[in-house]
Amino acid sequence: MLPCEGTEVVPNNARSHTCMLSGLFIGNEKVLVRLSFGIDGPKQVAMKLAVRSEDEVISDAIVYTWKYGSQ
Repeated sequence: MLPCEGTEVVPNNARSHTCMLSGLFIGNEKVLVRLSFGIDGPKQVAMKLAVRSEDEVISDAIVYTWKYGSQ
């Protein structure tokens, strides 16, 4: 996946940021991801992930992998 529209750049001193990603999954299925994260307390980061593709199974698989890893 690659960042879109310059969203890979986090402004200095930002406490939150949103990165938009796009790419192709197996079988050339287009996938879009919106990853928002921010500082939540002195040593914690909160993250929100939204995934879109034409195949709901692919979207769910990507969310599952981000949440639980590739175990």
